[in-house]
Amino acid sequence: MEHPSVRFFGILILFLTAGLWCVCSPGIADEKTGYFEVTSVPEGGDVFIGSQFMGETPVLIPARNQSDGTQIRIMMQGYEIWEQTIAGTPAAGQVVPIKSALIPVSPFGTLEVTSSPSGALVTIDNGMGQMTPWTYRDITTGTHLVSLFLSGFEPYVVNMDVIPGQVTRLHANMTVRSGAGSLQISTVPGGASVYVDGVYSGTTNTVIGNVPPGKRRVLITRAGYDDYEEWAVVANRQVTIIDKKLNPVTKISGGALVITSDPPGASVFLNDQFRGTTEMGRPLELTGIPPGSHTVYISTRNYEDFSTTVEVRAGEVTPVSAQLNPSPMPQDCGKLILNTEPAGADIYVDGKFVGVTPATVDSVCSGKHTYRFILAGYQEYSSEVELIPGQVLQINTILNPLAEKPEETPATAVPVIIMVLVAALLIFSRKIEED
Repeated sequence: MEHPSVRFFGILILFLTAGLWCVCSPGIADEKTGYFEVTSVPEGGDVFIGSQFMGETPVLIPARNQSDGTQIRIMMQGYEIWEQTIAGTPAAGQVVPIKSALIPVSPFGTLEVTSSPSGALVTIDNGMGQMTPWTYRDITTGTHLVSLFLSGFEPYVVNMDVIPGQVTRLHANMTVRSGAGSLQISTVPGGASVYVDGVYSGTTNTVIGNVPPGKRRVLITRAGYDDYEEWAVVANRQVTIIDKKLNPVTKISGGALVITSDPPGASVFLNDQFRGTTEMGRPLELTGIPPGSHTVYISTRNYEDFSTTVEVRAGEVTPVSAQLNPSPMPQDCGKLILNTEPAGADIYVDGKFVGVTPATVDSVCSGKHTYRFILAGYQEYSSEVELIPGQVLQINTILNPLAEKPEETPATAVPVIIMVLVAALLIFSRKIEED
């Protein structure tokens, strides 16, 4: 005979099972509410309605009556956030599909680098240098070491975080180095040649650093315009600005030469005097040349020298184009970009003085080379480098200050004298005891 308690527990289990079936059965739930069926490609995205977590895709979410619609957000690591606002509410028993294609987060970003003054050499992670302003595109996201170098200014070094798919901007205010000043020269029109104390120093618009303080003779020339000359006062750790509108040439002015070479980068001599270097896309312009015959000599490594005689006429521009022939025995060369912290160190490559840091040493033949940095108050640094043909190699070096030598004073000998006196006293005492 069945015990009454067994029957009671059987009935209780039956009711609990029926109640659980009523709650969990989709058929019964569908009669009371509608649903959003949220899927994503790839699957496994976290689904939120507002700030409430609703599960991972694919997931079936009961709809709520909201007057402003239902905002569904899907988040997944490595992918952009997907969001959509659904207007209205599904009817009872209705299932509305919500499909999303997640977009991977871009592994690259953009870095825009500017400087004041412009024209600084900028590198990322000690790579190849560019001139500011410069925009680096498709830079891998994360932290990068950005370094800026400009002659006559303190190096500017900073870590920058590149954000995926965004533009990160860096503006470096360069600080003038102690013991020298700088010249910032602009002209209208630009592209004029600049000479400081008779030394060719580049083309406008430009910044010339490491200029000794005092009065400096600045000569600005451009073909088709009168030369401009000024005595500029350069102050320590200051930037002297020269902004000049050039006047068109007149018939009473001297003549001009516009010189190009193929390949560019050749040294140009006028009547045996160095006057500058040809550049890619921009000819070298020499102005204020007295009328008459002049000799133009053009030279570059791995090519035969070029020489010609030209007739210069007052107020006229004479073009000179040099097609350089390859040397019968060319040498494959590279380039060294040398920087030190602090700057201003003398550079020796293979024992030969080649300039002062920061500097670019062109036409360094392929193979092994020694280089040395010498700066007063700092330890001399030397090392070796090996270049392959066509390589541009940048070297950044931090110089270590010289250790200060302690001054010798008579006091250092006092402990020795005391020890000698004590030893003599002990010997004297023993002799007295023996006697």
